[in-house]
Amino acid sequence: MKRLGNIMFQGLVAMLPALLTLYILFWLVSSAETVLGGLLKLLLPAGWYIPGMGILAGLVVTFLCGLALNAFLVRRLLGLGEKLADSIPLVKNLYGSLKDFIGFFAKQKESQFNQVVTLDLEFGGKPMRMIGFVTRSDFSGLPEGIGTEGEIAVYLPLSYQIGGCTVIVPRSSVTPVNISTHRAMGFVVTGGMTADKGQNASTVP
Repeated sequence: MKRLGNIMFQGLVAMLPALLTLYILFWLVSSAETVLGGLLKLLLPAGWYIPGMGILAGLVVTFLCGLALNAFLVRRLLGLGEKLADSIPLVKNLYGSLKDFIGFFAKQKESQFNQVVTLDLEFGGKPMRMIGFVTRSDFSGLPEGIGTEGEIAVYLPLSYQIGGCTVIVPRSSVTPVNISTHRAMGFVVTGGMTADKGQNASTVP
């Protein structure tokens, strides 16, 4: 029975990520169909609505929003909206946190964040290494004292939670790791329970 339970647990672990991904996609599609589809039913003449038009409308709206963000007037309005949000205490904290969180993952495709490194530390007289991600190597334009020539910013994520810390260290204190960004993040978040071979060795600028 113990072996049977282990096999079932392994199967659950293998299927759960795929099932959760499918569920989230299904939820997004069904939500777009329900909300936008219901709106189209009100706007279109009777009999004109075809199932699936809500999903199509969601794709069109998303594409148009992406185009609009490139327009100067829209960017100006968004900037004014952010200034207004920053003036409201509760909204400021919530909006700023969500924006930073989403922007963090959106910027993972940038070349600097693709650099996975280990940071050499010492704890209780014993050497240890922490896995981190290089987020900045140029501190020009920032207030004096944050970083200097020869230093880099390294983000150190925490296991089993959304969080971490950013440290400014010399380039010589980190070692590039031959592993992809998402695999390294998975390794850290799960406390080292998952791992995979890297693809291309990262280089520290």
